[in-house]
Amino acid sequence: MGFTPIKRLVLILSILSLGPVCAAATYSFSECLEIIKKNNGELQAAQESVQAAKDTLSASYSGFLPQVSANLSYNRGQTENNNAEGYNANLSATETLFNGFSDVAKISDAEGKLKAAQAQLQITLAKLSFDLKSAFAGVLYAQDSLKLSKSIEKRRSDNLNLVRLRFQSGRENKGSVLLSEAYLKQARLDVLKAQHSLDTAQATLVRVLGLPPEESVEITGTVPELTRPAQTPVFLDLAEKTPDIRQSQAQLQSAEAGLTTSRSNFYPTLSLKGSVGKNGEDFFPENDLWSVGATLSWSLFNGGKDYFTQKSSFAQKLVAENSLRNLRLDLIAKLRDAYAGFIEAVEDVSVSAAFAEAATTRAEIARSKYNNGLSSFDDWDIIENDLITRQKDLTLKRRDRVIAEATWQKTQGIGELQ
Repeated sequence: MGFTPIKRLVLILSILSLGPVCAAATYSFSECLEIIKKNNGELQAAQESVQAAKDTLSASYSGFLPQVSANLSYNRGQTENNNAEGYNANLSATETLFNGFSDVAKISDAEGKLKAAQAQLQITLAKLSFDLKSAFAGVLYAQDSLKLSKSIEKRRSDNLNLVRLRFQSGRENKGSVLLSEAYLKQARLDVLKAQHSLDTAQATLVRVLGLPPEESVEITGTVPELTRPAQTPVFLDLAEKTPDIRQSQAQLQSAEAGLTTSRSNFYPTLSLKGSVGKNGEDFFPENDLWSVGATLSWSLFNGGKDYFTQKSSFAQKLVAENSLRNLRLDLIAKLRDAYAGFIEAVEDVSVSAAFAEAATTRAEIARSKYNNGLSSFDDWDIIENDLITRQKDLTLKRRDRVIAEATWQKTQGIGELQ
């Protein structure tokens, strides 16, 4: 039967009302890494901080170079008997020969700040690697959980049909039917929860990637996994290589430079200055002039400011030394804990997989026995529930292994973004 003009119009309006259908973008783990490098503001800020510290270090060398300036002036005045006017043009240079090691300290301070900025960049990269691995593993876990929940729902439905058949034939009681119906309802609820968990995990991944919140993403592939180390690492050596230690050492270097700067006020300052130029009544002046000289200055007393500044700088140096020592001890403990967590998580996956395999085999045997009347419902129910528990546990352990590995890498200050 053909369409009338009114039906055609209704069909067109219905299609238009659906709007454009946007497919979710699919990313692999390596593609997610590239997106973070482009989008993450925290990473970009850390990179800019490194560049700013490099520029500051370059500027700190200016103290060892002469300061050159040019001057052109016009003066007009009046004395008691006549008027006076003239022009002056000169080029002058000043070189500081000694200022109590202040210029050296400025370079050391700038170097320390650069090292601290570089260490902070590595800390940021390690943190973002951890965030991405955790978020990516969260989506994988949610996907596997949803798939498993649907499988369990089907299994519970098949089990209910089997129990109903046995009940109808008089070989099972009503309680077993009701319990099987409750299991199926629980399985359907678990499917709903798994779908919500997947939506939340995808939203978390979108946030980590720095994408617009309305964007929908899917993932493909898996998270790269480390192999278990052949031997236990030397945690003291690992701690010394972490960016946290390097940052603390850089802060100590800056504190020592600050102490040197404060002590420089107790030393004299020696500088040379020379200038050449011309002066005269007409422009451009033709009378040559030049001068050269040396200046030695020494601040003898300024109300105790230099003394207390030096005491404050010394205290800040002690703070930096103690912070470094405490950080080293703290990091060794954290590295031990993170390593143990990683090794245990690897073994947990292996053990959980073995239990899941055994539970699957037992469930197949138990189903056959129950179907043939060789096993009671209660015995079969225990084995079925154990299978589902083991399957869920394996899915969870796989996610926990990725997070434990990411924690181990983050504690070392390394990651996939390095």
